[in-house]
Amino acid sequence: MTDSETRRATGSWSLASPDGTIVATGEGEMRVIDDGLSFGPRSIEHLDADELLTLDRAIEIGVWPSGRIRLEMLGRRWDTFTAALKEARQTKRVEGMLAHGIDAPLRFRGAVVAPEFAAADLLLYPTHLAVAPELGDPWQLPLGAIRAIDHDELDWTVDVEARGMRFRFGQLARDTEKFAIELRRAAGESRNALGAPSSSPFTDGAGIAEREVAGFRDFIARWSSPERNDCASAILARAKEPRLGLVKLLDTDSESLAAREPLPENVAAFLLAPVGALVVLEILSGPSAATYVFEGDVEAINRDLQELHFRRRPLQLSDAELAAPASPYRLAARRLAPLMRLRAATRARIIHDGQWGANFEAAIG
Repeated sequence: MTDSETRRATGSWSLASPDGTIVATGEGEMRVIDDGLSFGPRSIEHLDADELLTLDRAIEIGVWPSGRIRLEMLGRRWDTFTAALKEARQTKRVEGMLAHGIDAPLRFRGAVVAPEFAAADLLLYPTHLAVAPELGDPWQLPLGAIRAIDHDELDWTVDVEARGMRFRFGQLARDTEKFAIELRRAAGESRNALGAPSSSPFTDGAGIAEREVAGFRDFIARWSSPERNDCASAILARAKEPRLGLVKLLDTDSESLAAREPLPENVAAFLLAPVGALVVLEILSGPSAATYVFEGDVEAINRDLQELHFRRRPLQLSDAELAAPASPYRLAARRLAPLMRLRAATRARIIHDGQWGANFEAAIG
């Protein structure tokens, strides 16, 4: 059976309102595409299919912002069509929750055993581990946030310490050891890909405090582009316990500022600087990004930025643009907590132009 055949079926469908009242029914062809599902004259995008349940050889889909779709009478195509729908929906929603990467991931089938059990696909990218549960939204663990990986051979589990928490993965069967090996390898390669000295404490997306880095100001000078020297100096003059970091960007920029000492491709240096109750983010090299000013704790701001891999586009869009029906970020806008927290915490976005200095001083008060 070809891929196009597994994505097609004939059956009946019904559309219900939030109170369960059937508002439309029909019979005919159903088709899975990369972006969504069509049934008769109607269609829905995977980003708006917030719930998918299979029971009694029927498929029920909870639709954003309201309503439910029920597909049934699929006959011999039930198994293949359901599998194709789940796969396409998962792929799109991993992307919609910003848990995807540039390269194809290594896939493992297992479960999150703790802190809460959930059967899931585990997708290992060069920058992060994406967890796509059967029920619920995809989420991720940035490799730069991982502090320890422990493989319990007797219990057939893998414990990962990250974000001050401990995550236990299991039900990987014969792939348990392979998962642990590949996760350790990916974490090591993630650190090496930054181009920092092996003796330094830098990990992908983590800002390191000045007191923890010998030669902190020297690293700033080496990893900043000449165009950002004055900005960095102005921020450092007002900052208390600034942090420096390197990040592998997943949304590349056509306009890129070269560091004085070249960094690997798509790696950018950033400065996180607490100024009173505010935290200033400056990209020192790489994309020609604006300066962001957030309100909050520097650790929390850094953690949320790390989970976004420092993506700037979903931060700079207006609320209307972000949540628009055609926006690829509309799922993340309403369900991705780090993005929602960062947008709520944003106090200023300062463009690098002739007024940057005055606008920066105005923003930090």
